[in-house]
Amino acid sequence: MTEPTAPTPADVKRFVALQLAVTLVFALFAVLAFGRGGEPGARWWAALALVALVFVAGAVVSRWWAQPQSLPLDDPAPEQTAMRRLAAHIARAFVVLEIPLVVCAVLGVTGLIGGLVMAVAVVPALAALAFGTWPTRRNIDRFAGALERQGADSGLRQAFGR
Repeated sequence: MTEPTAPTPADVKRFVALQLAVTLVFALFAVLAFGRGGEPGARWWAALALVALVFVAGAVVSRWWAQPQSLPLDDPAPEQTAMRRLAAHIARAFVVLEIPLVVCAVLGVTGLIGGLVMAVAVVPALAALAFGTWPTRRNIDRFAGALERQGADSGLRQAFGR
């Protein structure tokens, strides 16, 4: 059985950009559709809890960038393995970082929070999503460093032009 083709850096960036765009549209829809109302008794405790959830999710994902299992020295295609692991990591990061947005939408649908409270929670969640998933120099360096702990060359820095 042959290994699936590894994604390219352009594929990874396209995936992240598409996911960010879809999430932004979802967030805007949730705020506009479910955040209507005057909010006389805005539940700011919910906004604080959601922002705290954003920070926790961001911290978890930030740690993950430096904790992948290192590449084995005898890997016949370490660059492809590294790229597949990077793509899988980014997909997992999206799942974790979107949890606060989903919770926010559910609270908005149930009427527990309104548009302003939702916006206070959505803006940092989108920022965490963008910074936590985009293959920035810092993220790639941390991920590649962890992959290369045993001496194998991941090729990620070169693939992303760093």
